[in-house]
Amino acid sequence: MDDNDELEASGHATAAREHVYGFNRATLWERDQIPAETSDELAEFADLAAALPQAFSQVSSTLERALADQVLSMDAMTDESDPAMAIGVARLHLEEARGLAVDLHKHLNAARNATAHIISQGVDDGQESMPWDQP
Repeated sequence: MDDNDELEASGHATAAREHVYGFNRATLWERDQIPAETSDELAEFADLAAALPQAFSQVSSTLERALADQVLSMDAMTDESDPAMAIGVARLHLEEARGLAVDLHKHLNAARNATAHIISQGVDDGQESMPWDQP
């Protein structure tokens, strides 16, 4: 069992965000990554995007259950006074996000497919290649 097995749902969401931020930092100055590695990363992001519609649906269901099973009210930091209305709006946005996540998966998978068969001969150091170096 790893540490992730013990996380609550919000902990998994936080960990996912932190991992994406970590990826952003790790790739900020990347200069010599070959396209095959990029393709692998795109495949991972496509898989992540493919899981998002279910996650959004489950969050929506959690809100629906909270509305049905809990006594809810709104805090003073919003003009909205009806928790049912707020949950309804949130669920509409989550439904829209589900569709966008499906589109995101399609685009990421297409990008992965486009880069999957690129072969790198290494970094071009600016020197002329010799005929025997050609494939």
